[in-house]
Amino acid sequence: MADLLAILADPAAKGAVIGALALILLGAAWHKLSEPNMFLSALAGYRLLPQSLLDVAARGVPLVEIALAAGMLVPMTRSIALIGVAVLMIGYALAIGINLARGRSYIDCGCGGAAHPLSWGLLVRNGILAAAALAASGATMDRPLDWLDAVTVVLGVLAFFVTYLMADELLRQASRMARAERSADTGSTLS
Repeated sequence: MADLLAILADPAAKGAVIGALALILLGAAWHKLSEPNMFLSALAGYRLLPQSLLDVAARGVPLVEIALAAGMLVPMTRSIALIGVAVLMIGYALAIGINLARGRSYIDCGCGGAAHPLSWGLLVRNGILAAAALAASGATMDRPLDWLDAVTVVLGVLAFFVTYLMADELLRQASRMARAERSADTGSTLS
C-alpha cells in the first residue's frame, strides 16, 4: 500500500487516476440523466429509501456525481472531492451489500447503461474505486511536468477507463450467466 501511495504522489499518475474517476462518474451521471425513469426504478428496487425521497434522490445522485467529477478537476477542491468520491462508492457498495444479503441479486444496480444485476463483484469494484479515490487524495510531489507527463496522463486515463469498462462488462456477463444457470437448474428440477 505504501508503494501505491508513493506512485500516486507523482502528479502524472495522480492525474491519470483522477481523470479516469471523473470519466467514470460523468458516464454514470449521463446514463442516469438520460434515462431518469430507469434510474428511478432501479433506486426503488433497492428498497432502502422511503417512497417520498425516491424522486429527490433519483434527481440528486447524478448531480452529486457531476459535482464530484468537476471538483476532482479543480486543484483547490480536489482532495475533498476525492474523499467525497470514496464516500459515494462506499455508499453504493453498502446498498449493494445490503441487497445481496437480502437475496435480492436480481435487481438492477442502477449504474447506467444495460441492465446490470447486483453481484459481489460490483461491491468489490466500488471498493476498488473508493480505495483509488482515497489513495489519490493524498499529497502530490512538487515537480515540473513535461510533454511526456501529458502523454502518460492521457494514456493512463484511457487504460484505467478501458480496464474499468471491460471489468464492468465481465461482471455484467457473469451475472447473466449465473442467472441463466439458475433458470436452467430450476427448469430441470420441474421436469
